[in-house]
Amino acid sequence: MSLRHLSLTALRTFEVASRYLSFTKAADELFLTRSAVSQQISQLESQLGAQLFHRMNSRLVLSREGAALAGVVRKSLMNIEGVLDNIRSGDISGRLVIGSLPSFGAKWLAPRLRQFCNMHPNIEVRLLSYVSLDDVVINGVDIAISFVRERQSGICQEILLQDEIWPICTPGMAQDVQPIRCAEDLSGRPILHTTLEGLDFGASWEEWLAALNLAPLSAQRALSFSRAYMMIEAAMQGQGVGIAMRSLVEQDIRAGRLVRLFDFRVRAAKLIALFYPEAAENRPAIRAFSDWIHETVKGEGSEVVGI
Repeated sequence: MSLRHLSLTALRTFEVASRYLSFTKAADELFLTRSAVSQQISQLESQLGAQLFHRMNSRLVLSREGAALAGVVRKSLMNIEGVLDNIRSGDISGRLVIGSLPSFGAKWLAPRLRQFCNMHPNIEVRLLSYVSLDDVVINGVDIAISFVRERQSGICQEILLQDEIWPICTPGMAQDVQPIRCAEDLSGRPILHTTLEGLDFGASWEEWLAALNLAPLSAQRALSFSRAYMMIEAAMQGQGVGIAMRSLVEQDIRAGRLVRLFDFRVRAAKLIALFYPEAAENRPAIRAFSDWIHETVKGEGSEVVGI
């Protein structure tokens, strides 16, 4: 079939519906009614002579033909969007949706994001947190910050940093009647843990202790949190001694709200990377954000690891 006989609007509607696997959510993004989405999909299926979706147990799934078409249409639309971004004006503009590990987004990215916005005032920025990198595709994120993983087809991965693990507490707790000068001084202190339920950028006492060949800490008087930023807040309130990634607590340490305990250098096992679709690699907004975050990490002295 000739492409000129197909509706670009219907293809765009299909692409959104294929991401959400929901006509209702597609209608919300496109500011249409659900019936309008359904009608456009039916029209496209009729023109193609193939069913693009199946309904299984009240769930919408892509057919074999639908899955093949979805990948091609998504890449083509991204290419079009990238070209439009390049020719609109000399200024970088458009919308940029950034997905981040929750605690990295809250403690590192959000406090610095205004720097990027001031450099590129015509970019409309939206910051989201997510649980899984797979969810990013569904939520329409343009560029994501997550842990390094095996290469995925169609996805670019840029290694950003390898962090360090730092024990932390308030200045008052560090210089208490019984000051904390060595790891053995942690015995009997309230210990704060991050359980890392789901996906988050947190540190563990087990990893830090194992790297230094130290014995496990007593489980008595321990508090656990599912997110690193919650644990850091509890540490700032003097509730115990916590363990955190350097990048998440450096600003609080500079401000005097926390102190780093000990001088041991323990590198985190997991690396942090940027992810974005290969089809969008040359989008000006994505390139601008990538350049900015790499320079910011490097400028603050965090260790950047080459590929």
